[in-house]
Amino acid sequence: MPSHTRRVLCAEPHEDTCDLITTMLGRQGHEVVSAQTIHDCLELARRERFDLYMLDDDYVDGTSIELCRELRALAPETPILFFSSLAFPRDRERALEAGAFAYLTKPGDIFEIVSTINAILLPRAARHTQRERD
Repeated sequence: MPSHTRRVLCAEPHEDTCDLITTMLGRQGHEVVSAQTIHDCLELARRERFDLYMLDDDYVDGTSIELCRELRALAPETPILFFSSLAFPRDRERALEAGAFAYLTKPGDIFEIVSTINAILLPRAARHTQRERD
């Protein structure tokens, strides 16, 4: 396992979904921090460093597209993964246009979420470890 712990900010308003994601990603060596609102997510993103942002589509204080754009402005290089119940092609297109790196739909296979996050983060962690050695 790389020495760099991968940190995921899970912006998920449904506590049970976030708990499941936290458990599954924790078993893979990821540290997961959760936020249930856009406000809380942005506050955390401004104060702390994350390797990936995971967004839902259902927030009481705004839209996931708005959140994605704000996160992209704060951290242009940090991947953003949507895990959304909106399954129409246009929803996916709008998320990608706003700066998302990947888009998965709910309900989804939890193992697909884990494998997608690992596919995004593990190469990034390897590059980080290589830079530390150089």
